[in-house]
Amino acid sequence: MGRLFKIFLCVSLVVFTCEFIYAQRWKRVRYEVFAAIGPSLYNGDLGGGRGPGKHFLSDIDIQATRYCISIGARYKIREKFSTKLNFYYGRLNGSDFYTSYLPRFNRGVSFKSGFFEPSLQFEYSILKERIGIRYTLQNLRRFKLIYVNTYVFTGFGGIYFNPKTINKDFPTNRNEEYSKFQLIIPIGLGFKYGIDRLSTIGLEFCFRYTTTDYLDGFSDKFGKSKDSYFTFSIIYSRRLKTARSGLPKF
Repeated sequence: MGRLFKIFLCVSLVVFTCEFIYAQRWKRVRYEVFAAIGPSLYNGDLGGGRGPGKHFLSDIDIQATRYCISIGARYKIREKFSTKLNFYYGRLNGSDFYTSYLPRFNRGVSFKSGFFEPSLQFEYSILKERIGIRYTLQNLRRFKLIYVNTYVFTGFGGIYFNPKTINKDFPTNRNEEYSKFQLIIPIGLGFKYGIDRLSTIGLEFCFRYTTTDYLDGFSDKFGKSKDSYFTFSIIYSRRLKTARSGLPKF
């Protein structure tokens, strides 16, 4: 019995040690840098779907799709909690001529604008990120959906925009003075999976509430909501090893 107890104790110790080491892997790569690209979509007074203006995806017009690119960095505060700094550049576009809804089509107002967005996001992993060669595209035989890092996020930031609006003197436009820098609140969902030990590929959907109704340079007197915009991003990330000082190794 004494020998069996010693064997059991040794096995338990090894298992516990392995689990502890695995649980601490995330601390070795707390930092990431990333780049992303994808489409951007505007949601506001101009263009839109086949009826009066609505919120969220129900009033999106695919013809108005443009692009955005971004770079940034992520830092793991805890295994499931991260903070992320983003810098986005992209284009926004909208036109009443894209819609078949006659009141909008007859108004005939269009706009285009570049935008720059710095933002800070806070992420929570619903399905935590798994680190190791087993959980990468190099080992697809063991792939399972529960191994895909799935996270939600929110935060705050700003947007600088400069709309060029055609036919903005249409009678329903309020034509008020407005600032070209406004606050935003991003809300989104993301997925990430390893390519190898240090690289990951991901998809991210982000919706931004803004504090302006002039993202398009136009504010319809009959509109009741602020303008907003969306991005869908394909993200490539590179993990950076953590030095003993707690800083990243480049």
